[in-house]
Amino acid sequence: MKVIAFYLLLFTFCFNATAQKYKNGNAVITAMYKAYDGGKKWYKHFTFSQETHFIKDGKEEKMEIWHEAGTFPGKLLIKFNTKDSKNGILFTDQKVFGFTEDKEPFSKPKIHELLLGAFDVYFLKPQVTAHLFDSLGFNLKLVREDIFNGRKVFVVGAQKNDTTSKQFWIDAERLYLHKIIYARKNSVTDCTFGEYEKINNYWVAKTITFKTDGKLETIEKYFDIKFPKELSPEIYKPEKFNEVKLE
Repeated sequence: MKVIAFYLLLFTFCFNATAQKYKNGNAVITAMYKAYDGGKKWYKHFTFSQETHFIKDGKEEKMEIWHEAGTFPGKLLIKFNTKDSKNGILFTDQKVFGFTEDKEPFSKPKIHELLLGAFDVYFLKPQVTAHLFDSLGFNLKLVREDIFNGRKVFVVGAQKNDTTSKQFWIDAERLYLHKIIYARKNSVTDCTFGEYEKINNYWVAKTITFKTDGKLETIEKYFDIKFPKELSPEIYKPEKFNEVKLE
């Protein structure tokens, strides 16, 4: 009985110590930044292709191949179907640009929640990341422990069983993003990063799934993953989009 009591006491102490260490979302964000040494231990440049599976009413409606390049913080280029496509999307300078061949591109202000929580968090100063999440409506005062696919996580922004409030789930050991839930117009998007694998000593999620209002809509499966030492800043200029051909 004394042994059981000892372990219960030890568990309670460890739990409370963890809760105290990460008393709010700012502390979790700071831990992520420090764990990867302000981006020095994370990948700065990232290129890959992906199978993009579109799901409707539980069945695959179509599949497309997209090609992407990212430079963090804040830049992501997507080419639809071919690496020199004139159709795609560009995220840069907290804006999103949409491109369709033979049409004028559109643009609007946009802080990309996924970029922020999965990549930019390792490069931006923690107070900047916290400010951006706060501006998007994430409640950084709330943090709790939970389990996700057998791994302990810190959940920032929502209480237990709350599946609609804006929130992000961070692996307690490896400090990478497992899940982020955010609002989009009048709907709620639940995005899950899965099949994490260490490639060239970097953690990479090879599958991302998107649910809208609880219904599966998109599955992204990554392949041909590379970490270039450099990517030209020119590829992220909207006026250059039609000229860019990804490697």
